[in-house]
Amino acid sequence: MMPLRRPARTPAPARRAEAWVNSPAPAVELWFQHLLAERMRGLPFLNPALSVQALDFRRVDGDWLGGVTTPWSVQLMLVPGGGSLWVDTSPGERSMVALPVGRLAFIADEGDRGLPAFQYLPLVNATAALAGDDAACAFVRDALATALQPPAVAVEAMLAASCDGAPYTEHAGPTASTAHRAAGAAAMDPGRRRFLRFGAGAAAHR
Repeated sequence: MMPLRRPARTPAPARRAEAWVNSPAPAVELWFQHLLAERMRGLPFLNPALSVQALDFRRVDGDWLGGVTTPWSVQLMLVPGGGSLWVDTSPGERSMVALPVGRLAFIADEGDRGLPAFQYLPLVNATAALAGDDAACAFVRDALATALQPPAVAVEAMLAASCDGAPYTEHAGPTASTAHRAAGAAAMDPGRRRFLRFGAGAAAHR
């Protein structure tokens, strides 16, 4: 007798998200602070050196893109603003967001009336390696800058920032520049390399 096959999970229907006229940053920060106080406090994987911050939200193609740091996560976040990036997506499902670096997979989620719908892109697997808020904020701003540049520009900027603090220049000649790039690639944080590879690879298939 053939075993019964379980039906594939059917995601809940996507709700129509209302567009934010003004920056959602205050509401984002308030919602995550509430989440920390009500559900996350005392959990062993929290990094006590990190606080809840909503960073650098700006309009991109009419929607709101920014970053969020918490004691348990560091992520980019997309919030609807009535633009072309946002696509209503069922919670837990992925939405491919077309940014200058490429098409990046954001995960749909929803909060409550204070933050009904958002989509996020995790930047780190665990926050324990981050020394504090300065490191977390720099990581988010670096990822935002990378996401908003074409792939080739983003790679050059990341390599320059990772090579002994000295910017890359073409004046060093082909041999030196190749070594410089290789050193930069080795020094680059693995999470940033994955982010860039994914963005550049996705961009090639747009």
